[in-house]
Amino acid sequence: MLSQDQINQFEKQGFLHLASWLEGEKLEQVIQAIEKIEQMDGPEFFREKTSKKIRTVFAPEKFDSSILDLIKNSPLPYEIKQLLKSDFYLFQSKLNTKACLESGVWSWHQDFKFWREDGMLEPKALTVAIMLTDVDVANGPILAIPSSQQEGEVNSYLNNPDGVHDENLKYMISQSTLASMVDKYSPIIPFTGKAGDVHIFHCNLLHSSYQNMGVVDRKLLMFTFNPIENIQEVSDPRPEYMVKRDTSAINPN
Repeated sequence: MLSQDQINQFEKQGFLHLASWLEGEKLEQVIQAIEKIEQMDGPEFFREKTSKKIRTVFAPEKFDSSILDLIKNSPLPYEIKQLLKSDFYLFQSKLNTKACLESGVWSWHQDFKFWREDGMLEPKALTVAIMLTDVDVANGPILAIPSSQQEGEVNSYLNNPDGVHDENLKYMISQSTLASMVDKYSPIIPFTGKAGDVHIFHCNLLHSSYQNMGVVDRKLLMFTFNPIENIQEVSDPRPEYMVKRDTSAINPN
């Protein structure tokens, strides 16, 4: 369970770091499950153009029960309920990998800008990023501007009309917008930590990541949770493996 101080920190800064959230045998089980999944293929799998290493696998819980257990049989549902203060469901899940010396750049963005087109009504969702490898400043950590979610939606421009899941993002922000956000809020910080650590962040927190210049492939298992009342159907939805259709509430056991 989260303390009131942790809840307050999330609400103020837009993110929360939980050290050693997953440890020992359970961590190793998930790491091994991911290694097996990476050998599979299908529409859920996106790979680097040259090395063919995994870039993203959507809906990884479909392929191994140990990942599904993290969603349903762990402290996670309790902690998410504390932060969302509402019944919620799994909106999106994915493995994000930053392979060493591959492209792997995600420019500055707010997730809600994209998810609104999936039917999300208000910026109430949050994402849980579980580190499956140690993450340091060399191997492409998520960068964030603390408290920037308080700004609401920042100015952005249409960059790539056909962008769906591509580092050439559909919407981008300008250098001047980025500079004003850094000036108004806090310095840019990296989400670093050890394998098994977790970062939870708000869907309007400005974030990005750069190329992995280290020697270890960076792997994040990411779950996005959305209040069950915060969604509506859209006429042309993305595939189900990208945006879940099942909005049944996840109840803490």
